[in-house]
Amino acid sequence: MERRLVFSNALKGRLDCVGSSTKEVWRQCGISDTNGLMEKIIGLLNDEYPKLNIAEFVFRQNLAVYGESSTYFGVLEVMEEGGDEGEIEAYVFMIPPKYETRSGVLAQQVFPVLSGMMPFFQNSNDYKLSNRPIYIVNANEVNQTAAMAVNIICGQILDFRYIDIFNRDLHSVLSNRGFNGNITTIKQLDELLTDLNKTKENDFFRLNEQCKTIEFLIVRLKDGIRVNNEPYWFVLKAYAAVYLALRESYRIDMAQFNTLARGNKTLDSFRDYIKRFG
Repeated sequence: MERRLVFSNALKGRLDCVGSSTKEVWRQCGISDTNGLMEKIIGLLNDEYPKLNIAEFVFRQNLAVYGESSTYFGVLEVMEEGGDEGEIEAYVFMIPPKYETRSGVLAQQVFPVLSGMMPFFQNSNDYKLSNRPIYIVNANEVNQTAAMAVNIICGQILDFRYIDIFNRDLHSVLSNRGFNGNITTIKQLDELLTDLNKTKENDFFRLNEQCKTIEFLIVRLKDGIRVNNEPYWFVLKAYAAVYLALRESYRIDMAQFNTLARGNKTLDSFRDYIKRFG
């Protein structure tokens, strides 16, 4: 069964207009233009995940799922005879070229869309965030910082499937700076987030190892309404923490978080997701 990679015309417009420095990096990787980039992405996805069997890509005028759309959001669909739109089998998000907002890497591409989708499958008892697999394509050529690497690792904890156009090693980005990038427990994630913060405090959650509780904090979230991009950055770490904590039978404490007013789509989706677990 062959599949098709689909993005919107809005992405094509952005990629067609990348600057000269990005074009030079592409050239060094054998990429001549937008079509060459898409072919590179298909090749990497097929190499890493052979069962995908992606045969082509297409840009469409409109691309929305559950009413949600974004420039850097795409899908994998089954190819139907006649070239018609096929069944969607996975979601794809691109970390765009020349993206230098360290805390926004992955978080700001995924959660504006995924948070809007989640109410449509929030009654699921499954711990997974999405009703379909999620693939992350890193097309960001800027030097990867520790903060960027941590975001991507949090995505991998969430079972997001990841490829990097430039074949960079996430773990070396962290280890070269003295951080542990091999995160398999909630304590390791707590220690990493603490070490990365200039204040040497974890602003996202607090662990009580003796009582086996994880308490989500609102240090970065103000009143939960008058915030800009912080909710995207927060929930990426928070969802990763939930995945790890549940594996170790931690109880989730939302008392502080629930003092925030409802009204922010991303934070509300996180709150409703936690309700799945009692």
